[in-house]
Amino acid sequence: MRLFIFAIGGTGSRVLKSLLMLSAAGVRAVGADGKPLPDIELVPIIIDPHKSNADLKRTEQLLGAYRAIRRQLYGDQVNAEGFFATKISSLHDIMRGSQVALDDSFIFNLESMGSKKFRDYIGYDTMDAANQALTSLLFADYQLENKMSIGFVGSPNIGSVALNSIKDSNEFKAFTGAFAAGDRIFFISSIFGGTGAAGFPILVKNIRQAAGSDMRNRAFLQQAPIGGLTMLPYFSLMASDDKNDHRIDNSDFIVKTQSALEYYKDTITGRMGDHVNAIYYLGDHGHNRPYEYDPGDKRDQKDPAHLVELVGAMAPLNFAAIPQEQLVDPVTGAQLETKAFEYGLASDSDELNFASFGSETRSLIYRPLVKFHLLMLFLRTGFIEQIGKGYTQDEPRLERGFTTTQFWRTLTEQFMGGYTDWLTELHDNRREVTFFVPGVWDMAMAINGVSTRKGLLGHKTVDCDTFKAEMNRLSRDSQLYKGRTPEFKLLDLFNRAASKIITERYNNIN
Repeated sequence: MRLFIFAIGGTGSRVLKSLLMLSAAGVRAVGADGKPLPDIELVPIIIDPHKSNADLKRTEQLLGAYRAIRRQLYGDQVNAEGFFATKISSLHDIMRGSQVALDDSFIFNLESMGSKKFRDYIGYDTMDAANQALTSLLFADYQLENKMSIGFVGSPNIGSVALNSIKDSNEFKAFTGAFAAGDRIFFISSIFGGTGAAGFPILVKNIRQAAGSDMRNRAFLQQAPIGGLTMLPYFSLMASDDKNDHRIDNSDFIVKTQSALEYYKDTITGRMGDHVNAIYYLGDHGHNRPYEYDPGDKRDQKDPAHLVELVGAMAPLNFAAIPQEQLVDPVTGAQLETKAFEYGLASDSDELNFASFGSETRSLIYRPLVKFHLLMLFLRTGFIEQIGKGYTQDEPRLERGFTTTQFWRTLTEQFMGGYTDWLTELHDNRREVTFFVPGVWDMAMAINGVSTRKGLLGHKTVDCDTFKAEMNRLSRDSQLYKGRTPEFKLLDLFNRAASKIITERYNNIN
């Protein structure tokens, strides 16, 4: 099953970044039996006209790094275990052999908007007087002057006009052509801004109407299971330095949300036939450090990671695991009523660690994230000294030149650099999420609120030598990595070793 994930606007990119971190750690969609679902492939599609958006750029780079790392580990196979287990592909990847021309990118091409002002995009100057008067009633002067290249600046009425052209694009045609029976669609967007609030209902409408599709896939799209993460207000903005700049106002967030929810009720969550199958609501009003005011033309919106984005990243995984019979009537094939989900913490506080989450969340993310963090510490502090000894000498060998390869740089510098930035931003936000103790490289003390078990001579040790010993033991199986790459061997050995060490040496990681 392919899960097409449309990440709309800045919020979409930030949630997608958190999903990448979870996926790198090995977090996967889990079925009712508690086992990871097989045959899941994620196809992220970022929709944001604001291409200079720093959050978009960071996510795009991490997507490319993730894909490169996973290909080196598992090739094109869909099913895998451990780190980077989930296959993530672009539209270009799955459209090989197609006649549709696509860039090899995870970003939807919105070049038709370019750097035009909204007034030019809609041809305001070519309208007759009556239509100009009507347009001026619908759009404020600052909206007509808005440059499309910086997004829709909290104005969903602009986005609803501009994004309707998506159905005619090559990317949308490629998506509709690739969609097959059994695939699903998921949207990530905010409801209190411009791009996301407008893009979600428009794209749902075009998919349900199978706009731009050929006849082969029309029925698949019209009946497709569709889910959506709707982000309610979860951050606020500082006041603008320019007293005349009121393009975005915190006081409008709740009003916009209320209006949009009423509209969604009449279109995508309550209207049988055109509605989505599942909707996830998340918000955290008042629990963040105010972000610098930026409508898109000041500092390119480099906003810190937030708890709500981390929680939101689990929504598409949850949706992928909902049994088909809970979304569609197994007899008639008709869509069932929209399922609605909310989320609550086990412990509501401004200082959070793994214990602050409910048991279902902990069972999904706790051990994988601990493993990935220990991997980061191991690769940055102890691995290089182990080259030439023990498990590194077993086939396939890990030679000294391994640390100069593109794979090593992509993993340790690019992706893990992004991972440490993500952790730092989560920790520094007002809703402080501290899974791991900042600045601590000691594996025995790095997990916030967790100690190692007691032995005869005190607390058990966990360090790079602990992992070396266990990896040496596992590597003695000469058939384990026959035909595998050194890259796969290193990460798989560490993953297996970490499973045993976490169980035996740490307290209550479950």
